[in-house]
Amino acid sequence: MNMLKPIFDSTKGKMRVAGLVSGSGSSFRTVLEQQIEMLAKGVCPYEVVAIFTDNPKSKTFDMEKEFRVPVLLNDIRAYYEKRGKKITDKQVREDYDRETIKLFEPLRPDFLAYAGYVWATTAPLVNAFTGINGHPADLSIIRGGKRAYAGANGVRDALVAGETELRSTLHLVTTEIDHGPILMISESVMVERGLNFSLDEASREYLKLLNQKMRKLFPRVIKDIAEGTFKRDESGALYYGDRPIPNGYRL
Repeated sequence: MNMLKPIFDSTKGKMRVAGLVSGSGSSFRTVLEQQIEMLAKGVCPYEVVAIFTDNPKSKTFDMEKEFRVPVLLNDIRAYYEKRGKKITDKQVREDYDRETIKLFEPLRPDFLAYAGYVWATTAPLVNAFTGINGHPADLSIIRGGKRAYAGANGVRDALVAGETELRSTLHLVTTEIDHGPILMISESVMVERGLNFSLDEASREYLKLLNQKMRKLFPRVIKDIAEGTFKRDESGALYYGDRPIPNGYRL
C-alpha cells in the first residue's frame, strides 16, 4: 500500500502563506477574509505573512491597510527599464525572481499563492517555494496529448472549441506554465449559445464568471492544504484525503 504524506506537514504549526498579486488581488482577498472568519470562530490553520506585487498601482496597498499584512513591492517594468531590456527577457526575469526570493526569505513562507500574478516565473522562484496558481479554464481537458486550454487565451480557446461548460482550475506551480499537478476544479459555468456577443465580448464576460469561481477555490484549497487534506504518494501522485485525484478534485 502506498504511504501518503500531506503536501504540508501541519505538525509544523500554521502554514505560512504569501500572495503574489499584480492587480486587484480579489482572489487573495478571499484568503485573508477566510483567515479572519476562522480566527473569529477559534483557529485558522494558516497565516498570511505577506503579499508581493510587481505593480506600484495594484490594490495590494489597500489590502495592506485593511488587513495589516505587509506588502513587498518590486516594480517589474521599472526593473526592466533600468536594465534597458525587453520585458520578455528570461535572464532578467530570473534575476528579478531571485530578488523576490530575497524579499520573502525573512518571512519564511511555506506556500505562495499566485493570485492574479500576470508574469511567468522562472525556476529559481518555482523551486524556492511551493506555489499554487489559478487558471480560468479546465486544465484536465487533454487534446493531442496536451492541456487544451493552458495559456493566456484559455477562455477564448474553450469557447472556440464549442465547450458547453467552463471551469476554473487551481494547480501546483511548475516551470511549465499551466502544467502543474491539478489540485481542484471549480463548479461549472454553463455556456449560453445564440447570444449576440462577439467572441471577444463573450471571452471577457465568461472570464469574469470564472474569476468568481476562482475566488472561491483559493481559500478552500489553502485551508485544505494547511489541514493536510491534500496528500501525495511515493510516486508523487495527488490525493484528496485517501482518494486519488489524477485530474484534480472536482467540485
